[in-house]
Amino acid sequence: MKILHLYPEDDQLIARHVKMLDSGSPDAAPDIVHIHGCWQYKVVRQAMHYHRQGARIVFTPHGGLEPWIISERRLSEKLSKTLLWQRRMAEYSYVMIAQGNMEAEALRKLGWNPRIEIVRNAVVTNSITPEAMAQQTREVYRKVMDSNTLELMSDDTRQLMSLLLKAGITGDERWITSRLPDIDEREWRRLLVYADHENVRTTIDGGTHVLGLREPYIETGKIKSYLPTDYRLPKVEAHDVAGIVREMQRGQLTLRHFVELDRALRRDNVQDDWLCETLDEGHLLKYFRRLLQLLSELTGLDEGFMPAVPINDRKTQTIRHHLANHLRI
Repeated sequence: MKILHLYPEDDQLIARHVKMLDSGSPDAAPDIVHIHGCWQYKVVRQAMHYHRQGARIVFTPHGGLEPWIISERRLSEKLSKTLLWQRRMAEYSYVMIAQGNMEAEALRKLGWNPRIEIVRNAVVTNSITPEAMAQQTREVYRKVMDSNTLELMSDDTRQLMSLLLKAGITGDERWITSRLPDIDEREWRRLLVYADHENVRTTIDGGTHVLGLREPYIETGKIKSYLPTDYRLPKVEAHDVAGIVREMQRGQLTLRHFVELDRALRRDNVQDDWLCETLDEGHLLKYFRRLLQLLSELTGLDEGFMPAVPINDRKTQTIRHHLANHLRI
């Protein structure tokens, strides 16, 4: 991981804290920008520059958002504007790091960001060693990078995931005619963590077995991630095509649902005309045809298993966008 620390240059305590973290300075675009301290618009502007390039933000206020400090700043006529961009910075952050229980509680009361970790500051307390502080901070970084990993995947990894899903669903390598991309361990981690969050890890593992690939041993069940507050492990209640489509139309747009829809369409008992009539009567046929387009992209569903012609329009793109972003923080 490449970490860039941004902090006020004239604050010696924060400078000592950053030095103890010993992350170094990245020689390329950072994965994470760690902001230290508050009320520095120059720092916020730099952070947002990297954020637009794809970096994720970690924010340590160093006590700068304690109630008494905000009360002091209320004497300033520019407070409302300053608070606005300070709040936006907190909301853009993947996580805020408090340096004690009281600060964590104050941040919770502000309600700007629900993701708050506590890592004590070895500069101002003997209750933690510099080594332990650095280790706990690295664990926060790791947790950030293990969140919404679909967003971080390379094109090769996404292509491999699609091929693995198809192999796992069909159980037959003969269905795979494309070249298998070669990815490194970091990309495997991203793929498997995402598969775990979408509850398709078993299908992915089946695909690697069918294709004779060796995936690195990564126990995703023990990996910590940040997930949306409304996240639930995806489960599919229906077993038939029409039932799964109805679940998806009600908002269950997860990769697990697409995988189960693919399985259902490959069964021998699917009657194409009857299915299309049933979906049409329920005003779901066009929606189903959009799902077919996405199935061709996500799981490689072949035309021979499609009861209708796929549709790729703006509404298809809306569904595609929802699936790609429903794990975003």
